[in-house]
Amino acid sequence: MDPTRSILLALAKHAEEARLRWNAERAALRARGETPARSDAYAYYVQANLCLIAAIGAADLPADFRIVDITLSRDPVAAAEQLRQIVVAYDHSGPIEAAHEAARLAYQAAFAEPVTEQEQQYVDMLADLPAPRRDKVVELAEERARHTTA
Repeated sequence: MDPTRSILLALAKHAEEARLRWNAERAALRARGETPARSDAYAYYVQANLCLIAAIGAADLPADFRIVDITLSRDPVAAAEQLRQIVVAYDHSGPIEAAHEAARLAYQAAFAEPVTEQEQQYVDMLADLPAPRRDKVVELAEERARHTTA
């Protein structure tokens, strides 16, 4: 494969991975009951797409330029979408949110039983802590749970 095709496919894969990371972050926020907002992952996704579009424009592709038996559009935005579809066709990872929605719902259902009074006291104590401290406490609890089950 010539360098132009390799570079464009690598950039398309990078853009698709950035999109998947952004979707994974959104799914994680939803699983925690939070409202997704634009974040660094979204900015990285946008930047990866802009790099891909800029590379397609800079390559000045001929009208019959083909990658994996697909003739790329002369429009850089349309060509970027075609390249992302090529990458997805060979990657088979697909959108993370859709693939893991059932697992997220099962996870929530498994812990849907009512909170005990003692657990509610822990919830209240954690809610009163500043966010970084609360995250540290949760991280330590998860680490301890991993070590006790392993």
